[in-house]
Amino acid sequence: MAQSAPARTKINTKATQPAPGRSSRRPAGRPGPGRPPRGPGVSGDARESARQPGRPVIELDFGILVYPPETGGEPWRAVFTENGQRKYRQGATEAKLAEKLEKVRERLQADAANMEQPGAALIRHYLDPDRLPAEDRWSRKHAHTQRRLCERFAAPVIDTVTCQDIKTWHTQQIVNAAPTAGEGERVRGMLSSLVAAGIEGGYLTNPRLAMVHWQAGDRPLPARRVTVSGESALWVDPAEIPSDSDIGKLGRALAAGRHGERDELMASTAAYSGLRWGELAALTIWQVDQAGRVITVDRQVVEVAGHLYVEAPKCRKYRKTIYPRRTPDGYPLAGKLAARIEQATAEMEAGTNPLGLIFPSPAGKHWRSSNFNRNVLKRAYLAIGWRDADGNGKWTWHSLRHVFCTTALFTWKLDPTDVSCMAGHANVRTTLLMYVGSTAGVLDRARQATD
Repeated sequence: MAQSAPARTKINTKATQPAPGRSSRRPAGRPGPGRPPRGPGVSGDARESARQPGRPVIELDFGILVYPPETGGEPWRAVFTENGQRKYRQGATEAKLAEKLEKVRERLQADAANMEQPGAALIRHYLDPDRLPAEDRWSRKHAHTQRRLCERFAAPVIDTVTCQDIKTWHTQQIVNAAPTAGEGERVRGMLSSLVAAGIEGGYLTNPRLAMVHWQAGDRPLPARRVTVSGESALWVDPAEIPSDSDIGKLGRALAAGRHGERDELMASTAAYSGLRWGELAALTIWQVDQAGRVITVDRQVVEVAGHLYVEAPKCRKYRKTIYPRRTPDGYPLAGKLAARIEQATAEMEAGTNPLGLIFPSPAGKHWRSSNFNRNVLKRAYLAIGWRDADGNGKWTWHSLRHVFCTTALFTWKLDPTDVSCMAGHANVRTTLLMYVGSTAGVLDRARQATD
């Protein structure tokens, strides 16, 4: 049976021995004539002050000392040490002092010395690169995204609010400021990390501040996504993956464009080597081993605030992948790539492609994804029906990466562990959940069992 909490008794704050010369004064803590008795307030162990013999002092937890008034009209005072500094609080009544000390006790109990800082300081702490160990620092792109979300959504709400006064009402405002559910989910993720960093850094104590979600209000709700029963959230439906013939159509449409066969080769390389867009845009002639048909993926291009940077691949992990001599649709990928490498080498010697890029922009530099989409892909997508007139469609450039994984698993019959390594997945479980799934063969097994 649960035990009830013991009743808290009122501590007598009167000195047991009156100080010499003070016998005519009213004992501390006793109400004067015409004054109502004080209500519940501070409670602790009463003793005589070491500095002022005869004066009572109340010892609270966390080293807080409370000095009741000696005469009518004097305030109640408290002294404590926080963050290495001696601090003071006072209140006209015991109840008012007790109210102020509640915040003090919360900070001292949690050892959260920064709770008196404004929300702007919390945001600066969250975005500070030195907050994390050198090997765990954010990527340049992630840091930019978090800074943008903080400046746009968090700062207008909590910049001037004392961290100790931040409530779930504030964090709900932050998330609801996002215009769409998708953006709201990104803001919620940022807020969750911000609260965790704030608790760790002594700015916050309440983890419930992160337990909010985007609320539509009078804004339109997104269409409810229908998923396959029994499959995880990572599952990629086969309808979301172009077929080999669809890749062939895309390649031919790209070949009819401004850069001809180079863009066709780019699409086929993406679809049958598993390179992400940034990895493909950064691909150089030195990364391709033609004899072994191996591509070493050790860099990528990222765009941050309008600037392009070459950095390590996703998760800072390099890998090696392979490409076939011919694609399932019959495209001679190995031969075409060898010819392009020879051409890129000549361009580099002529100074038109100084970086030795296999797929350079018209200026001989790294492609920007926005420019490539607008100047190359848009026309090809419309020509083969991957997009309608409004720009809507079920397949994107990232769909080509799904083609590589499913081709490797089901056409080339490679082990999922090998596919996971070449695709750069976090682990083989990710590969299985995305492409093999949990429901394959369910009906066949059930039919066989009930035959």
